[in-house]
Amino acid sequence: MAAPIRPAGTKTLGSENWLWVPTIADLSAPTKAELTAASALDVTCYFYTSTARPSVNQNRSQPPARICDTQQYEELGLAQWTGGDLHYAIDPQATAGSDGKKAYEALAEASDGFLVNRMGIAKDTAVDTGQFVIAYPASTGVAVITPEGDGESAEAAVVQGYAITGAPSGLVAVVAGT
Repeated sequence: MAAPIRPAGTKTLGSENWLWVPTIADLSAPTKAELTAASALDVTCYFYTSTARPSVNQNRSQPPARICDTQQYEELGLAQWTGGDLHYAIDPQATAGSDGKKAYEALAEASDGFLVNRMGIAKDTAVDTGQFVIAYPASTGVAVITPEGDGESAEAAVVQGYAITGAPSGLVAVVAGT
């Protein structure tokens, strides 16, 4: 028997990005052009750590027991994808198109697009071909401007629901393309 493999852990502190991308033509092969388009926005530094990450809950069921059965096993059922609430920074007094309002404008209510996650690469590293991402089809809900945090360190923020609206890409490589 081969010796067990113990891969090194991949730290995510400072090595994670979240992008909002309006259009991805093929989820199995997102292009560098799509992920870096003028309409895409790196929301990494807008999001507070209280932002809910996409998650999945998969049903487990057991078929009906038969008279001859002496053991019973589980089957995997439907996967239920869940979004949650985005919590992100805003400057309510900023002008349209400015950094203080870009996320609020890009994530306008009823926007459909993709939340794209990249881990294991420094957050300031540009998206490039050969990097791996997970793209989650998503739709945004109503945005509420409210304080985030408490007391003297509270900041103006948006709390906004989002839903996962389709099957995620899984871990896929960014490809060249237009």
